[in-house]
Amino acid sequence: MNYLFFDIECANCFGGHGKICSLGYVLADERLNVLEQKDILVNPKSKFHTSRGNGEGIELGYDKSEFRKAPDFEATYPIFKKLLEDPDVVVFGHSVNNDINFLLSECNRYKLPYFTFNAFDTQILHRHFMPESNENGLGKICEAFGISTENLHRSDYDAYLTLQVAKKMCQIKGSDLQGLLQECPNAFYSVENGSVKNHYATVSYTKKLSGYAKFVKPDPRLLKRSRIVDKHFCFSTAFEKDRFKQALFLVNAIKRKGGVYSQKISKLDYFLPFGENCMRTKNIMAVADGHIKVVTEKQLLDILEIDESQYEEVKTWSIGRIRSYGIPKPKKQPNQTKDKEDGNTNKD
Repeated sequence: MNYLFFDIECANCFGGHGKICSLGYVLADERLNVLEQKDILVNPKSKFHTSRGNGEGIELGYDKSEFRKAPDFEATYPIFKKLLEDPDVVVFGHSVNNDINFLLSECNRYKLPYFTFNAFDTQILHRHFMPESNENGLGKICEAFGISTENLHRSDYDAYLTLQVAKKMCQIKGSDLQGLLQECPNAFYSVENGSVKNHYATVSYTKKLSGYAKFVKPDPRLLKRSRIVDKHFCFSTAFEKDRFKQALFLVNAIKRKGGVYSQKISKLDYFLPFGENCMRTKNIMAVADGHIKVVTEKQLLDILEIDESQYEEVKTWSIGRIRSYGIPKPKKQPNQTKDKEDGNTNKD
């Protein structure tokens, strides 16, 4: 069994979609000796966003012209698929959930079948085994471990650094990599049918959804024709965990149309079960007396008037894009003092 460490760089993430410009990887044996290292450049077919809001520029490992000369994602897709779906390798990445979603986003953009593979996250491993550290970024962790970081943001080198972080943790804990994984199952992700699942996550998804529901306000533009004003909705905990992005999107739609996301059984109007019956599902089914309508995902989409294709695409969206979807941005208030001084009545 070999280990595959990979990393992805994007030209931009406009619209919540990562436009991949390189995928680098390092293949290592069970003792974490490097067998192969390669950087695969990709023409992103999109512009490069080389500055952030804070004025910092992203660092590219190559000149932009090199990326422009490379094949696009559709052409490199078979190579990536063969690498990541190889049954004889165990896949690793640092903050791997982001890289996985970049891949799914590109599959969606090019209308290609989704990837199906399992992966482990060295960032989660580091949090587990180095709880005294406040570092999460690959570069900062490497600095703390005394690992040189000369070529950060070149995908194959970032993959190499991810390998070095894993090797360092093995040395510190006196264990091999399999031993670390057995002790920290939270680092495990699976990718199937366009969904990313962290099976051992301990985060309270209900708490996150409830907090978000308080943030979203009814949209006056949607209330006029809404059929769900003051209707109470709830999902199974299995759905909230396994399909958190879709759950977040549904809460957004429910709240904007005047509905309520709630776990109060006595007030529920609609309930969405999912997968194996969780305790919430069992409790609701035990007391359901006709006032709670148990619905399928498709029925719920019909009730909320959500397009199925858009709902499917949400799997590839960033959490930030979902949270802000359809929520009007606050209007900029004019500087009234300056307007009066200048005699300017333009509110733009």
